[in-house]
Amino acid sequence: MAMVLDSFVERCAASLEDFAGQESCAVLGVGDDVRCLLATLRRVQAVVSHEERRGRVLTGKVDAWVAQVKDAMYDADDALDVSMVEAGKLLADQEDGGGPPTPKAPRCSLMFSCFKPSPAPKFRHEIGFRFREIDARLREIEAEMPGIPVPESSSSSSSRRRELFSRSICDKCSDAIRPHAVGTQVQRSLDGLVPRMIREGKKKVDVFAIVGGVGIGKTTLAREIYNDERMTETFPICVWVKMSKDLSDLEFLKKIIIGAGANVGEIETKEELLGLLGSALSKRFLIVLDDLDNPGIWDDLLKDPLGDGVARGRILITTRNEQVATGMKAIVHRVDKMDAENGWALLCRQVLPECSSEELVALKDIGIKIAKRCDGHPLAIKMIAGVLRSRGKSKAEWELVLKSDVWSMRPFIQELPQALYFSYVDLPSELKECFLHCSLYPADCPMQRFHLVRHWIAEGLVNDGDDKMLEDSAEEYYAELISRNLLQPDADNLDQCWITHDLLRSLACFLITDESILISGQQRLSMGPLSSLSKPRHLTLCNMESRLEDPISVKQQMSLRSLMLFNSPNVRAIDNLVESASCLRVLDLSKTALDALPKSIGNLLHLRYLNLDETQVRDIPSSIGFLINLQTLSLKNCQRLQRLPWTIRALLQLRCLSLTGTSLSYVPKGVGDLKHLNYLAGLIVGRDNSGPDDCDLNDLQTLSELRHLHIENLDRATSGTFALANKPFLKDLHLCEQAPLIEEQNTDRENQEDQKETEEEEKEAHDLTNSQSCREESIKASEKIWNELTPPQSIEKLVIKNYRGGKFPNWMTGPKLSMSFPSLVYLDIDNCMSCTALPALGLLNQLQSLQISNADSLITIGSEFLSTATSSSATTLFPKLEVLKLRNMKKLEEWSLAVEENQILLPCLKSLHIQFCPKLKALPKGLKNVVLRELYIEGAYSLTEIKDLPRISDELHLKDSRALQRISSLPALQSLTIDNCPKLKHVSGLDTLQHLRLVFPPSTETFYFDELIIFWSIAFPRWLEQLIHKRNGLRRFELQCSLPLLKSCLDGGKNWSIVQQIPEVRITSPDGKRYIRYNKRRCIYETNAQSED
Repeated sequence: MAMVLDSFVERCAASLEDFAGQESCAVLGVGDDVRCLLATLRRVQAVVSHEERRGRVLTGKVDAWVAQVKDAMYDADDALDVSMVEAGKLLADQEDGGGPPTPKAPRCSLMFSCFKPSPAPKFRHEIGFRFREIDARLREIEAEMPGIPVPESSSSSSSRRRELFSRSICDKCSDAIRPHAVGTQVQRSLDGLVPRMIREGKKKVDVFAIVGGVGIGKTTLAREIYNDERMTETFPICVWVKMSKDLSDLEFLKKIIIGAGANVGEIETKEELLGLLGSALSKRFLIVLDDLDNPGIWDDLLKDPLGDGVARGRILITTRNEQVATGMKAIVHRVDKMDAENGWALLCRQVLPECSSEELVALKDIGIKIAKRCDGHPLAIKMIAGVLRSRGKSKAEWELVLKSDVWSMRPFIQELPQALYFSYVDLPSELKECFLHCSLYPADCPMQRFHLVRHWIAEGLVNDGDDKMLEDSAEEYYAELISRNLLQPDADNLDQCWITHDLLRSLACFLITDESILISGQQRLSMGPLSSLSKPRHLTLCNMESRLEDPISVKQQMSLRSLMLFNSPNVRAIDNLVESASCLRVLDLSKTALDALPKSIGNLLHLRYLNLDETQVRDIPSSIGFLINLQTLSLKNCQRLQRLPWTIRALLQLRCLSLTGTSLSYVPKGVGDLKHLNYLAGLIVGRDNSGPDDCDLNDLQTLSELRHLHIENLDRATSGTFALANKPFLKDLHLCEQAPLIEEQNTDRENQEDQKETEEEEKEAHDLTNSQSCREESIKASEKIWNELTPPQSIEKLVIKNYRGGKFPNWMTGPKLSMSFPSLVYLDIDNCMSCTALPALGLLNQLQSLQISNADSLITIGSEFLSTATSSSATTLFPKLEVLKLRNMKKLEEWSLAVEENQILLPCLKSLHIQFCPKLKALPKGLKNVVLRELYIEGAYSLTEIKDLPRISDELHLKDSRALQRISSLPALQSLTIDNCPKLKHVSGLDTLQHLRLVFPPSTETFYFDELIIFWSIAFPRWLEQLIHKRNGLRRFELQCSLPLLKSCLDGGKNWSIVQQIPEVRITSPDGKRYIRYNKRRCIYETNAQSED
C-alpha cells in the first residue's frame, strides 16, 4: 500500500475541487459530473479519516472496501490527467481561433495531440461517462463501509503534532544523520568479547557467535566489534558480509575475496574461488557473517580453505538460531534484553542528548515505563525514541505515548516489536506513504536522496507548502524519516540511505504487498503470489538479463505507476513494457545498457519521472515532447548522448533537467520556456557553429524558480547581462568555460638535431603572434561575459571553472564582497589560469569551505587575499572557514597571512591542504596563531622547513616534499606521517606526538641520508632514533620500507632495540607482502619475513 488511503483520498478530493473551478473543466462540459463525484468522495473521505484516526492501518488485506476505494482513486487520478491534456488542446484551438497558425501553434499542437485524436464532443462524452462511472462505484462501496459517529474535531491535534514535529526536526536533523551512542550493555559486551577475540588460541581460525532474538542488538554489537580500534590493529584484513537467502555460494566467496583486497577477475567456478580464498587472506583476518541462518556454510565453503591458508583469523557470526552457532562449534555470546535503567539511558541518548538534569528527572519515571514497553529491545527503544523526539520534552505528550492503544493492537508480523508498529502508525499520512515507497527499492540497493525525493514528488506524495517548493518539502520529509530512525544515512555517503532494519523493511513490504511486485533474476510469475495481484501499481526488477521479456502479464502492466530497474547492466530494450504500461508515473532505467528509447515513450501521458543516468542512449526521440506532465528528466553521465530534440522545450512541467557528463555539443533553444525548472545541470551554451536554434544565456532570464544551475561552455556566450537576474532562490551555481587547449611550445628546440629552415621559423613567429592575439581576445571576451553575470545574494555554493579572464569578475572584487555574497558557504575556483591575484575572500563572513586549484599565473598570495583595506576596528578574516585547499599552483612561490593587531585570522579553520605547489618556499607565518587540526602537504618540492606551529593538534601529513630538511616546534601535534621526504635530517619539538608513520622510497637508504655511511648495513636515520629515545609518549609506529630495512627490525636484528621500545609497531614492505607486527602490552610479535641475510 504505497498509497496511504487517508492521504490519497484527501489529495484526490483536493485535485477534483481545484479542477472543478478551472476553465479546463468548463471547456469539457463535465462540471456537474465532477462535482457529483467530489460530493461522494467527501463522504468517503470522512469514513477513511475516522478509521485512520482510530489508528487502523488501512490495507486491502484488512477490508475489501479499502482496495476498492484505492482502485477508484487511481482511476480518478488518471482521468484528471487525461482531462487536463484534452482541455489544454481545446483551449489551444480556441486561442488559435481557426486562423493561420501563429509561431507558437506548432508547439501547442505538439503538446496536446496526445493518444487519441478524437473529436472534442466524443471525448467530452467519454470523460463525462468516466467520472460518472467512478462516482457510481464509490456509491456502491460506500454502502459496504463502516458507519461513522459524530465527526471528531481532531484536526487541530493532528496539525499541532505535525507542527511540533517539524520544529523538532529543524533542531535535530543534523544530529539524526550521525550514529548515536550504543547502550551500556553493548559496551560491556564489547569490552568482554574483544580481548577474547584478539587473544591467541590453539586453533588457527576461531569462530565466535552473537546469538539473540530479532531486534535485540546483535548487528549493533557486531558492528562495534568490527570497528573497534583493537580489532583493526590486530586484524589487517576485515570483511563484512551481509547474509541473505538470495546470496549464492559464488557471490559469497567473491564478497570475501574482494573484501580482502584480492581480484577475482573472470573466475566463475566454486573450485577456483575456493583456491583463491586462502591466498587472499594472507594476513590475520576478521570475517563477519551478519544474520547467518545456515551452519553448512562453514563446512562447505570456509573450513578447509581457511584451515589450509597462511594466516590466522576469526569468524564472527550473528544469528537468531543457536543451533547455527553450535553447528559451527562457535564460542557463543548471548545478547540479553536491556533492563529498565539501561533502556532509559539509551532512550535519553536518543531523545534528550542535551537535556538538563532537572528535565531528565521530570521525565525519568514516564521514560522508564516507556522503555519497559519496549521489552528490552534496543531497536524498539530506538524506534520509540523517534516518536518521542516529535513530542518534545512535554511530560503530558510522553504520557499520551505510554497510554496509546497502539501498544495493545495485534501485530501483523511475528516477532515485530510493537514499538516498530507504533513508529509507523504515529507518522503523518504523507510520511507513511514516503516510507512505504522506500521498500520498493531492493534491500541491497541504497536510496539516493536526490532521486528518492523526486520519486515521491512524481508519485504525488508531497504536499504543496506555504511559499515552499515541492522539492524543499520533500527534503523535509526525508529529514523527518531520518530523525524518526526509519531511514539510516550511509556512513560513507550521507546523500544516500537505507531502511534502518530488516524488520522495518518487512513491515513496509507487508503493507504494500497488495500493490507492488519485486522480481529478481529468473523469478517468474508462476513462482509466487504475483499471479493473484490483478492490479499491481509498482514493479521493481533487479538482476535482470539482457532480454527483458514480459516479467508480468500485459494486463498487469496496464495498471503500473512505477517501474524501476536495479543491478541490471545488460538490459538493452524495454519496448514491450513501455507500450503496455501506459499509466506509468515513474520510469527508472539508470545504469542499464539501454541504447535507445522507443518512439512509443511519447504515449506515457502520465509520466513524471524519467531516469536514464549512465545508460548508452545516443539519441532522445522527438516524441518525448508529448510527455507534458514530465517533471524530472535525468541524463547524467550518458556519455554517448549527442543530441537533444527541439521538442524538449514542450515539457512545460519540467522541474529537473540533468545533462552533466553527456557528449552533447549544444542544447536546443527554448529552455527558457520551462519556467518550472528549479534544477538545471550541464546546460551547454551555444555551439561551435552558432545558429539560431542554440541555447544562449538569454534563455535563462525567465527561469525565476532555479535553485541549482550548472552552465558549461560560457566562452560561447554572446551576452550575459540578464542571465542571472530574477533568481531570488538560486543557491547552487556552477559557471564553467571550455578548458583551453594546451598549445605545444618548442621549448626543447635546442635538443633537436635538425635545424628549422628560416621560412619555417618566420611562420612559427607569425603563428605565435596570432596565437597571442587570439588569447588576448579570448581573455577580453571572457571578462566581458563574466562581468555581465551577477549572481544573486542567495548563492550558498559557487563553482568557477576554466575562467579565461586575466582578473576576476567585478562582482568578486572590491570591499563589498561580503554584501554581494552574504550566504556563500562553499567556493571552488578551478583552472583560472590567467588570473595573477586572488580576490579578498577573507571578507566572506559565511564561507566554510574554500578550494583554489590550477591557478597557473599566481605567483604570490598576499594581503589582498584577506582584505582590501585596513580598518581601525577589530575585524575577523575568514570568520567561519573550516576547510582551505590550495592545489596545483605551479608558480606559487610566496604566501603571506600577515594581519593587523586588531584582526583575527581563521578562528574556525580545521583542515589545510597544500598539494602540488612545487615552488612554494615556506608556509605563511600567520599560521602560527591559527588553531589547526589537520595539515596536509604534498608535492611541495621547494619547502625546506616546517616550524613554529604551536596550535596544530591532530595530524600533519607530509608527502613528496623532496627538499624538506627540518620539522620543529609542533608541541601539540599528536600524529605525524612522513611519506617520501628523503632529505629530512632534523625533527624536534614534538612533545605530545603519539603516532608516527614513515614511508621510505626504495632509494632512500643509499642515496639521500648522509648518516648512512656503511651501505651494506641498514640503519634508521639519526633523527628517528633520537625521536624514539626522547619521546616516551610515542604509542604507535608504522613504517613502510625496503625489505633489508624491514629485516633489520626483526627480533635480534640491528634495529630491534629501537623497535621494542614502542608499544605498537607495524612494518611492511612496499608491496605489502612482508610485515612485522609488534604489540608490547599484548605480547604480540608476528612476521612473515625471513631473518637471515
